[in-house]
Amino acid sequence: MKLVFFGDSLTQGTHGVSYLDKLATLLRGHTFINQGVNGDTSLNLYRRIEQDVIAEKSDGCLVMVGINDATSHAEPGSRPYYRLAKRIPQGHISPIAFRENLRAILMKLQHAGIRTWVALPPVEYRPALVNALQEMNTLQRELCTELNIPSLDLMAALTPASVPERPPLGLDHYRIGLEVTLGRKRYAALQQAGGYSYSFDGIHLTDAAATRIATLLADFLRD
Repeated sequence: MKLVFFGDSLTQGTHGVSYLDKLATLLRGHTFINQGVNGDTSLNLYRRIEQDVIAEKSDGCLVMVGINDATSHAEPGSRPYYRLAKRIPQGHISPIAFRENLRAILMKLQHAGIRTWVALPPVEYRPALVNALQEMNTLQRELCTELNIPSLDLMAALTPASVPERPPLGLDHYRIGLEVTLGRKRYAALQQAGGYSYSFDGIHLTDAAATRIATLLADFLRD
């Protein structure tokens, strides 16, 4: 099968370790197309779905989005980034706007006859962000039930039950991402310094987390 993985930085895999590279070793014999883009929200995915998914004439598409939507909603300090870099009006996507963006994405995939799966992403930066993403993941789960689309809850599998309070996210957080992109991949040191369980910055994956997600997705897609 020709499979598109459609999402944000978790899928792109340049910030942290790529789960998709690991998944490809578990599900051999398929073509994997990585259409993850760092910082993308559900609105960004909707804007590029025709070119990046439907035009590929793929057999299936796994959608994983929501972290940036939740960040824009719960972390006002991040909004200049989303407004300027991602062309999001006011730099903010509400839970209801997220649901309707996702609905439009999933219905386009169904109309194109592309088999679709949804993965609900994890986050562990601070309680406000965890709660915002949990709300959006609940909307995703309800929408998948309505549209009869299988979903996998990665947040339930990875996010710890207790997440400590940390400073609000602002533009300094994106500086860490830039350092990682430029090759300063201090994942273990960042994870330890931040006290994170599966990520190195509250969002992006360590090697162990990428392996865990790949294993869960492989079982999910086989089923």
